[in-house]
Amino acid sequence: MIKEGAKKFNAILLFILMLFSTIAMTVNVREVNGEILNNYPIILVHGLYGWGKEDIKNLNYWGGKNDLEKSLNDLGFKTMSATVGAVSSNWDRAVELYYYIKGGRVDYGAAHSKECGHERYGKTFKGIYPEWDEVSKVHLIGHSFGGQTIRLLTELLRDGDKTEQDYYESHTSEGISSLFLGSKSWISSITTVATPLNGATYANYINESNFSVKNLFLSAGAIVGLDIFNVKLDLKLEQWGLKRNEEDSIFEYRKRVEESNIWDSNDNALYDLTTDAASKFNENSKTYSDIYYFSYNGNNSTKSILSGYYLPKKLALSSISAIITGRYRSGNKLPFGDKSWWKNDGTVSVISAQYPFGAPHKSDDGIIKKGIWIIYPTMENWGHGDFVGVNSKKNFSDITNFYKKVATDLSNLPK
Repeated sequence: MIKEGAKKFNAILLFILMLFSTIAMTVNVREVNGEILNNYPIILVHGLYGWGKEDIKNLNYWGGKNDLEKSLNDLGFKTMSATVGAVSSNWDRAVELYYYIKGGRVDYGAAHSKECGHERYGKTFKGIYPEWDEVSKVHLIGHSFGGQTIRLLTELLRDGDKTEQDYYESHTSEGISSLFLGSKSWISSITTVATPLNGATYANYINESNFSVKNLFLSAGAIVGLDIFNVKLDLKLEQWGLKRNEEDSIFEYRKRVEESNIWDSNDNALYDLTTDAASKFNENSKTYSDIYYFSYNGNNSTKSILSGYYLPKKLALSSISAIITGRYRSGNKLPFGDKSWWKNDGTVSVISAQYPFGAPHKSDDGIIKKGIWIIYPTMENWGHGDFVGVNSKKNFSDITNFYKKVATDLSNLPK
């Protein structure tokens, strides 16, 4: 009897061990309708005039006085934030983003650097996610200009760059970055938040009005609600020989930037933010069939009964850009006319933030598919800075809940 009881006990114990072993092997595997869900990290990419966590004490780009990155991590979503050039071109930012994530010395490309007149190599980064590859993919979230940056990075990863490839064939001794060779399916999803996917008419206005670089600085500072005269901000323009030294005052630094060759070319954010530049980008860009695309946009303007223009709902540092965007006329050069571009979040037109013109798209209906832009409903009373908590009167809980919803949706996407 004792031996029989021992056999039964051992059998039960073995069954329990096998059960827990099975649970242990499957605990990290989540499924929906038989499809394995992902555990890819989220990487946040700032927009124009953005900065990194190490740049400004007590003020985060993502969260303002709070820390959105930390909040998302505390909620269980692996989240990291990247830092790229504040007013650099979309190309330079996309290249920097690649190395910031993967690690290595920034290589802007031999052909690109010679054409634009700046140094080929930049900073060396250790990489915030060096294991990044086609198995260990990422979700990219870009706010404002950051949305354009993550789109271009995806293009380079997938298709490389023919200009750089052609140059390399004739100058093999100079080498070529693997980024420009393409064939890297490393992106799971792209999410744009208040992004000028079709350009910003405010950038058009600055260019057409022949604003000085000083005014560009003031305008850009208003976009994010940042008083640049009171912070030690480095625009990260080392490739142009514009590293800010510790002894530099903001006035000395700005003067060197104003006199830089960066403004003699189109290799800067001011040009890339225009509707013309965005249109050219969209004509040559792709929507890949194995990537999820999502866009969020806000409206913080109201139509004037007297003039028909759109005015900011509340006066703020971004009111100048809101007023200009709310009445901008282009001589019928814009694809959908003028008035359809007037409703805005204070900086970016609603119509521009929904989807890249010409790309497959649909309004959110609860059915998510790869290779098509899912447009979420316009978030009323959300200004441009509200989406990151800078120059915002939103409660941080509102911002956290928004990104919690975004992060939850991304983590529930099948691999």
